[in-house]
Amino acid sequence: MIEEVEIQNEVNRIGYFAVIPATVLFNNELKPNEKLLYALITTLSNKEGYCYASNKYLGEKLNVDPQTISRWIGNLRKYNYLVVDIIRNENKEIIQRKIYPNDIPYLLNNRYPYVLNGQEGIDEKVKENNINYNNINTHTVSKEKFLENVYLYDFEYKELVNEYGETKANKCIEELSLYKKSKGVEYKSDFATIKRWVVARVEEIEERQEKRSNNKKKSNRFNYEQRQYSAEFFESLYDNIPPMTSSNSEEDEMDL
Repeated sequence: MIEEVEIQNEVNRIGYFAVIPATVLFNNELKPNEKLLYALITTLSNKEGYCYASNKYLGEKLNVDPQTISRWIGNLRKYNYLVVDIIRNENKEIIQRKIYPNDIPYLLNNRYPYVLNGQEGIDEKVKENNINYNNINTHTVSKEKFLENVYLYDFEYKELVNEYGETKANKCIEELSLYKKSKGVEYKSDFATIKRWVVARVEEIEERQEKRSNNKKKSNRFNYEQRQYSAEFFESLYDNIPPMTSSNSEEDEMDL
């Protein structure tokens, strides 16, 4: 039962359908598991249009080691079924990999979005694009400045928004900016710092604020403190009451 729940959660997360186009399915030069890998990549590409999973993750899903996944991806690239974008930072370190299915039937002319319009799936802050060999594109990107001193890659900010929502993501950036400014500290990765402890801190602050707000509403609702009235106030209460006559008193007694 637990395994079924885990499988359903995984299906909900990555998508329900996998695609193996005829060009891949009937290519006798591909191994059956390479075709399964292609199908898995299409599933993981349902949301963003590309797959950013690591070889380790893909290997765990297909019960093979990461090196095998690397070879399979290389063979799929050989037949032009996959295109890989490698994103590097200013130090030429790889910070992200994007794998695009390159032969999906429901895409116009069997071409993936990046080729069609030249902008889908590629970061806006591209400074260099000088390698294009065997369906591997390499881009160098730089971090963007958020507020005074928080620096994130564009894809990092999008990941925070996707995971926590735009409002909370911006609160986390603001909280980290204030903390760095007050403490005079810097971090190698503001993105990792946000995920490591800033999110928890923001949630704690929100919880305290909500608790104070609820207590204030509760206090206002049940505030029975005695108000102070002047003597003139009480005297004015009887100004419009007619004096009681004797006949009225007798009628009242009869009613009783």
